[in-house]
Amino acid sequence: MVPCMMVLYDLMMLETQAGPILIVTGTLTLLAAAAIVAPAAVLRAVFGSTAPDRVSRAVARHWGLLVALFGALLVYAGYHPEVRAPVMLAAAIEKLGVAAIFGVALPRRPLLVAIIAGDAAMAIIYLVILGASLQSLPAQ
Repeated sequence: MVPCMMVLYDLMMLETQAGPILIVTGTLTLLAAAAIVAPAAVLRAVFGSTAPDRVSRAVARHWGLLVALFGALLVYAGYHPEVRAPVMLAAAIEKLGVAAIFGVALPRRPLLVAIIAGDAAMAIIYLVILGASLQSLPAQ
């Protein structure tokens, strides 16, 4: 098989696995809900904050809620193909935004680097799946 054809075949295979990919990555994204119940611990583990004030804890809770909601949407999209495209696009934008903002503005801590790398990888996977699904649309 010609290398270009192999790449297209691999992309189509990735598209057929979109449901399980979204369920797994959505479940991982749901882990941000920990910030809702334990914001100080999450701020300490991820950012190294030793004594977050009330505002920081409230912002962390809100961030955890929003990210967890994206996780829930990704899991839902894993079971409902009709909503996958907009959910994957929104999640890719959110995850690339997190990677860019945290990657540029904050000191490198091991858990933060893992979050940045994981979010960037998930965003790229979503964009590849979206691209593959566009390739498989019938020509008009």
